[in-house]
Amino acid sequence: MVLTAHQGLCVYCGKIATTLDHEEPVADNGADIWWNFVPACASCNRRKGKRTASRWVADMDLSHTFPKAGFTTKPMRPEVYAGIRKRVAGAQREIADIDRRDWFRHHYGREKHRTKADLSGVLERCEAELRGYPHKPWTTPKVRDTKADTCVRRMCCAWTHPDAWISGPTMILAQEDREAFRREAYRRKLGEGELLEELVKRYLADRGRDLDRSEPE
Repeated sequence: MVLTAHQGLCVYCGKIATTLDHEEPVADNGADIWWNFVPACASCNRRKGKRTASRWVADMDLSHTFPKAGFTTKPMRPEVYAGIRKRVAGAQREIADIDRRDWFRHHYGREKHRTKADLSGVLERCEAELRGYPHKPWTTPKVRDTKADTCVRRMCCAWTHPDAWISGPTMILAQEDREAFRREAYRRKLGEGELLEELVKRYLADRGRDLDRSEPE
């Protein structure tokens, strides 16, 4: 969940994130829990060390002002670290989003990863799945309220719900047309059944107007 936040990039330097960094260091009484993590590359995670992001930024400022004082090693360029606080705050808001957390819990909460290779495999599958959506699936509405521990997002797992999906009529379409129909439903964040209903109603309304015009006065 954390490694996919901030588009999967390190909140400090913008490279690919490969580690979870405690924004508030555990050594400084920071909590070892999801809301204290941000995505980071291994290099930034190591260089930040036992500091908060704000403290690291302040040390890099001092390091540029007093380069021989040893406030930090290999400080970033000011134009890079100037936005760290904002990027960290944005990533933490994204990670804390309850709809996003629920989606990841439903889809990946039971995943087991004892090694880095296991974690990388889960992350690759997750990123591949998310690339398959033209939107963030947790932002689409639920088709119904439920206490069951399952995903009911309209443009995700809830496609099996009759209000979100209708397969029969679309099966008579050619493959290319069926894919275009599905993409249009995705683009408009509608269930396929809803889009079909809209098209049928529009057709009937147009047909009714045509019949009215064709009747003799």
